[in-house]
Amino acid sequence: MEEISLQNGRHVTGLPEVKVNTLYENLEFWMTRLPATLRNLPIIHLAIPGSHNTTTYTIDRFNDVGPDESAIIQFLGRYLSILSKPIIFNWSITQYDTVKEQLNGGIRYIDLRLATKPNSDTIYVLHGLYGSEVSEPLQQIAEWLSYHPYEVVILDFQHFYSFTDYNHQHLITKIKTIFRMKLCPVYNRLDHISLQWLASEKYQVLVIYRNIAARNYMDLWPSGVWPTPWPDTTNSEEMISFLNRMIESRSSNMGFISQCLLTPNTSYVLKHVCGTLLDLANKCRDAALPWINENRPGRGGMNIVITDFVTYSDFIFSKTVIQRNATLLQEKY
Repeated sequence: MEEISLQNGRHVTGLPEVKVNTLYENLEFWMTRLPATLRNLPIIHLAIPGSHNTTTYTIDRFNDVGPDESAIIQFLGRYLSILSKPIIFNWSITQYDTVKEQLNGGIRYIDLRLATKPNSDTIYVLHGLYGSEVSEPLQQIAEWLSYHPYEVVILDFQHFYSFTDYNHQHLITKIKTIFRMKLCPVYNRLDHISLQWLASEKYQVLVIYRNIAARNYMDLWPSGVWPTPWPDTTNSEEMISFLNRMIESRSSNMGFISQCLLTPNTSYVLKHVCGTLLDLANKCRDAALPWINENRPGRGGMNIVITDFVTYSDFIFSKTVIQRNATLLQEKY
């Protein structure tokens, strides 16, 4: 790729002027180091890497089975735990590395699934089995952002299990306490929300809160503004076909999340009872990376892209997604 100089544009004091052959030379600061042309584009037109079920690294193989599992799996987890929990664990882990390590590797979209336990108001991360209390990864993100003032993270609170109105209020208070002035308010239009604008306003966090509780808060983005269609298949060809159909129909005025995922159902797990989700993720990656390279960001194009096990091969997934932004340097907005 030909060396590209930064182009003129509005600048935030302290941002470096650099020349780039690649856009991912420093994954930890890739947003900070983007050319001004890209920093001034709406973030819904950029290609942004994310991790699916970001916090499953906190799950222990003998933790309680969560309410996201079917009644039969919960029964097995309760009464045949020695046999069933290791299997559930193998199909629950989607990321091995901490949220801080993922952020250092270029991930800027964080996927969170949460639940409470019976007779407790403590909120945990969840995927098949319970993980850590939610404050732990959120505090890590806030601390990381304080040392990376021109980086932006999108937090997507995807699912809430066994939640009451009180639990939502408690979680929202926690989010506001941890991130404070870093939270970007909700706007009717997203075309002015660029990395440059966010830096000038000192906003670093966009929180998507996929529950009706978000309607009462001006800094919790509703689900409809950031659609995230799910392929729900174990077949890579079906996944690619689904991804293509969804991109073709996406609105250019909203964000969009492409889930490069293969998802096992109960039947698949029973046929591969000695396997792990990593086996399916490897199959997914073989199809997903070429798909990413065949698509481009921009108005109505690829935006946020997520997958499992993002640290594979020195973050090849992050690098591939980020580099697609180079195609935008050839366009005039």
